[in-house]
Amino acid sequence: MSGPSLAHLPVDGRTVRLKPLDGAAELLAAEARGDPAQAALRLLASVAEPLDGSPETWSGLTVTDFEILLLALRRDLFGTLVRSDFTCPEVGCCDRVEIEFSLTDYLAAVRPRLPRGVTALADRPGWWRIGEVAFRLPSAGDQITAQASADGAALLVALCLDPPTAPAPLRARAERAMAAMAPEVSGPIGGQCPSCGASLNALFHAPSFVMGEMRRAVGLLAEEVDLIASAYRWSEADILALPRVRRQAYAERIRRRLAA
Repeated sequence: MSGPSLAHLPVDGRTVRLKPLDGAAELLAAEARGDPAQAALRLLASVAEPLDGSPETWSGLTVTDFEILLLALRRDLFGTLVRSDFTCPEVGCCDRVEIEFSLTDYLAAVRPRLPRGVTALADRPGWWRIGEVAFRLPSAGDQITAQASADGAALLVALCLDPPTAPAPLRARAERAMAAMAPEVSGPIGGQCPSCGASLNALFHAPSFVMGEMRRAVGLLAEEVDLIASAYRWSEADILALPRVRRQAYAERIRRRLAA
């Protein structure tokens, strides 16, 4: 993408502008270590801004909106086609299997809805009630905190349910409402091993997948910086400041000239 693109957040209803990445942001993402969701939040902070101008801490997005926004950025960088490969777990096979799918089709199934009986709490922004239980939708920040906790599930209950000690049937009803209002984006994807025919399921975790792609692409970024610096004697900082599309266009012109 040569200019900003727009992404709609289906849970909170806002539209977000995604600015084109420059090389500095790509390098920051590619060299990030630790939790991929935290790295993805830092990346989004450098390129995303709500269209209505409202301030945003991206960690406060629901997990659904966070992952949809991240996949919108991935679409701008690498397109809509996703290829994920893994080893067939069937005993005696262990071949590499590639699963391919379209982000457009994949995300079409993510349709938040408000279940019957759920009402917003006017005195607690972001909180809802169903029956005797109040709840809020887990945020990306909540998920990161829970993953670092010894008992992440219990922590999420304490953060998002009131009372957290609600009886199991009431809690289950609230959790079903939460799942309907903020459906999971990351989840299992199915396929079949072409060698042994076994049916396969693999976990597609959006932050891990996108940040992994960013890390693998850093080799091409380094090559482009080297080509442009060698041809034009520009500094690394000046080259990294170029929008990604322009940098790639310069590098491609140099490659064609060298091949002539």
